[in-house]
Amino acid sequence: MTPPHLRVKDLGILVGLTLGAFFLDGYHPGVEDAEIYLPGILKRLNPALFPYNSEFFQSHAHMTLFPELIAGSIRVLHLPVGIGMLGWQLLCIFLLLFGCWRIARLCFREEYAIWCAVAFVGALLRLSAAGTGLYIMDEYLTPRSLSTPAALLAISEAIEGNYVRAEFGRLVFAWCIR
Repeated sequence: MTPPHLRVKDLGILVGLTLGAFFLDGYHPGVEDAEIYLPGILKRLNPALFPYNSEFFQSHAHMTLFPELIAGSIRVLHLPVGIGMLGWQLLCIFLLLFGCWRIARLCFREEYAIWCAVAFVGALLRLSAAGTGLYIMDEYLTPRSLSTPAALLAISEAIEGNYVRAEFGRLVFAWCIR
């Protein structure tokens, strides 16, 4: 039976799997729909950027608080934009794998089975979900990068009977995808 809480050893394995998944999948911060979210973040950091035709990305980026969250954290931590975006991407992968670990430990008794499940998800982050063309985790930062871990953590809390925390996770999920 696995311990109910994250141990230092588990944290180390999760960090290792996070880095492994990151290097396996790569990082491409300016591709696909990042063309909407990245300029939204940059515009919030420097309102003088994109003086013309910013409606292209603002029409979508203003629908969520995601650009505000990322830009605010970059501003507060005084990080270069590239480092801040990279840090958020790594954090999102870690949270996704942590959510998988939380669910896997409820499904399996053997520790090796739990870690195999988490590693399997980490290896398949770029797998298209149900043929939609959407990946489990994109190789760039989007609101889905936060909503997927939030959904997994909410599910694990609900399974454990922690309905208040599950509702909090559901609200974070809903906030990310609205």
